[in-house]
Amino acid sequence: MHPRLFAFDLDGTLLASDKSLSPANRQALAEMDRAGAIVALASGRMGASVLRAARDLPLDPALLSLNGAAVYKRKSDGGGLVFSMPLPAEYADHLIEYSRGREFAINYYIDDGLYTVRTAATGRWNDLYHQQTKSEFRQVDSLERFRGRRPFKVLYCGDPAVLDKEEARFRALWGAKIYIVRTWEYYLEFMHAGANKGAGLAALARACGIDPSDTVAFGDADNDIPMLASAGLGIAMANAGQRVKAAAHRVSAWTNDEDGVAREWEIIRREYF
Repeated sequence: MHPRLFAFDLDGTLLASDKSLSPANRQALAEMDRAGAIVALASGRMGASVLRAARDLPLDPALLSLNGAAVYKRKSDGGGLVFSMPLPAEYADHLIEYSRGREFAINYYIDDGLYTVRTAATGRWNDLYHQQTKSEFRQVDSLERFRGRRPFKVLYCGDPAVLDKEEARFRALWGAKIYIVRTWEYYLEFMHAGANKGAGLAALARACGIDPSDTVAFGDADNDIPMLASAGLGIAMANAGQRVKAAAHRVSAWTNDEDGVAREWEIIRREYF
């Protein structure tokens, strides 16, 4: 193995709990870049939101946005979308209709935009999502205009107990026909069955002429499991859940608040560079 592509989840992994990028982690990614490796940011957020969160990075990152449903090469490699896996319209339309009048918010991701319907019942969940991700909403009175369209992702944001029940309901309804995942206790996400961070990482590696065995991935949450499992080296943070740790090749001794990425880079740098 010779690491040539590093992929990082943001929240709970590369970023500290206060959503900041520590100087040590920033320096580690800069060193990877100088060593000739590609640095990719892998997140459930839209591309613009990912870049906003990592605006202090002194490098040109590749993007695995929207949980891998939309993957972009680095600008220095020509940029452009190299992998796209939108949610079929029949499922997206059902999710729009089902969300009507509920007490959870719906996020609809299409055409590089994030659309939502804000009501008295859902406003606090819209605010929570914005607070956590700094993503910019386009508020509309209705999502009916998107019927028959194929968004990259649909997300329900709401009370964890409510989403627990909704998750069970939709898994029973659709099974493995689409990718259903909890990326945080307040988020329930729906994507194409072939869209996940693991598929996105594989697509990016192919587009860049990199063998999958030469990829390294870092993560902490359930939506990181496919990426950790498919990478040549998958590293779970110390703060990761048990399912995530079980899927990884290695579990870090450090959390996202202890510069875990930078500390793991020191180990990798000594061994491979």
